[in-house]
Amino acid sequence: MLRDHAQDALRLAVGDLVVYASHGIGRVDSREHHGDSGEILVLVFESGLRVTLPLDRARNALRSLSGERELEEVRRTLGSDAPPAPEHWSRRHRNSQAKLVGGTVGGLAEIVRDGAHRERERVKGGTAPIRNQLYRAARKLLVAEVAAARGIEPDAAEAWIVDQIDGDPLSTRRVRRAPGAG
Repeated sequence: MLRDHAQDALRLAVGDLVVYASHGIGRVDSREHHGDSGEILVLVFESGLRVTLPLDRARNALRSLSGERELEEVRRTLGSDAPPAPEHWSRRHRNSQAKLVGGTVGGLAEIVRDGAHRERERVKGGTAPIRNQLYRAARKLLVAEVAAARGIEPDAAEAWIVDQIDGDPLSTRRVRRAPGAG
């Protein structure tokens, strides 16, 4: 059964999965006391990156992995129409950058939805797809979070995202569980 991770308090216990907006999903590797500077938290990411944060900063910078309620909102966002009025690229870039830095799963879903719709329009018009760095970063982070929250492989999470954007009503049932996922 899927747990509603977002309902869990952010405990920051060793072994917990957390989301750090600028790096994605990490695992709490250790909590250490450092005398006058207080307690620090060490996070390890799949890439091998290790990040050390003071506990106070960690409480403000990290969030729990999304739960089913948040993923349902992601599903609705991905399946909705992109904003009707085109924004100037610099305003759109600033807004997307703010959403990416904010690190909410809903913000990531908006960037992915809007970027996918823009790419689709460019391809229809015979223009090569854009190479939007913010869109690619948001998509990568969203895939990782959906995979971790649902206990599925990243390829299955990517397929689920594409199905939501394309409007596939059966897509919520077609997720492969990762080996060993409960």
